[in-house]
Amino acid sequence: MRMKFGVTVCLAVLAAGCGSSAGVTSGTADGDGRPWPSGGSASGANPGSGAPSGGDGTPAPADTRLGAPYPVVLVHGMAGFDKLTVGPVSVDYWNHVRDALARDGEFEVFETVAPPYDTSEIRAVAIMSQLQDILKKTNRKKLNLIGHSQGGMDARVLASPNGYGMGDVLASVTTISTPHRGSKVADVALGLIPGFASNTLNDAASALLGVLEKSVYDIQSSTNLMAQAQELTTPYMANTFNPKYIDAPGVYYASYAGRTNLRSGTGVCDTSTFPNMPNQLDAAQPLMVPTALLLEEGKGVVNDGLVTVDSAKWGEFMQCVPADHLQEVGNINVSGATATTFNFEQFYRDVVQRLRQKGF
Repeated sequence: MRMKFGVTVCLAVLAAGCGSSAGVTSGTADGDGRPWPSGGSASGANPGSGAPSGGDGTPAPADTRLGAPYPVVLVHGMAGFDKLTVGPVSVDYWNHVRDALARDGEFEVFETVAPPYDTSEIRAVAIMSQLQDILKKTNRKKLNLIGHSQGGMDARVLASPNGYGMGDVLASVTTISTPHRGSKVADVALGLIPGFASNTLNDAASALLGVLEKSVYDIQSSTNLMAQAQELTTPYMANTFNPKYIDAPGVYYASYAGRTNLRSGTGVCDTSTFPNMPNQLDAAQPLMVPTALLLEEGKGVVNDGLVTVDSAKWGEFMQCVPADHLQEVGNINVSGATATTFNFEQFYRDVVQRLRQKGF
């Protein structure tokens, strides 16, 4: 039972809700039998950006696609959902971030939907077709991807020349508390740290099971969920994912990290481009406390309840923000109040503003 609950917690990485129903684009199998979209492959073949070409040797027509400012695309994390209703509380994953950005005149902001419980390779298949549709709809040359949690891994797979090779149509990849170096929550859940007491995981799992709308049987019997959990472990990220999915040349990479449990982030957050504001503290929501303590390892390791600051750093490290993993996308504990004062709407306005200042 402890193992079952542990896996549940791993699957809740960023979860504040139930799964979406996004489909996966069909295509030919590549190597391991997993589906790849038509025109794309794991070897990095460019799936097509919609750019004009001559084809028959005649000069290509003029490229009429528009340049910057490029559209913003929000990529959700594990267990992402369109809208979740639990009792009297109703939330969506990005919690009206698009509305906040619209107040700044940002009207080309889109949300993708991916299979909630699967590896980033499979999720990226569904996302890629949506990105191609957005490119056509907006007639823009490129897009800015902003991924929360596993959504940042999805974005890296999409951009990488060893993934779907979409770097030519992506201006930037911004990740928010993405476990680039894995999460020890996943390690413990899968028994990769022998002898680790799992009481902490059991506490967190009990709170999350109802929100995920998944039973222990569902999680234990799902090969997709188990593959997803494996992909989030520290050994897999270090030995497989990161060496394979290298950054795409010409794409700007930036990252943000969350800190909670009243940790100031002094030291680990001091290398950020923008100030850390150590006096602004966040009290973790009740369901985040057990995993936050687990990740602290008794040494005060700074984390957001699911991902450490060190694991979240990738590309230009922009800033630490005082928020737990759910608060980073504006989601609060559906079972009670939260003590956070984190202004998530202003945060995303800042993220996009900084991209604009860089010419994206």
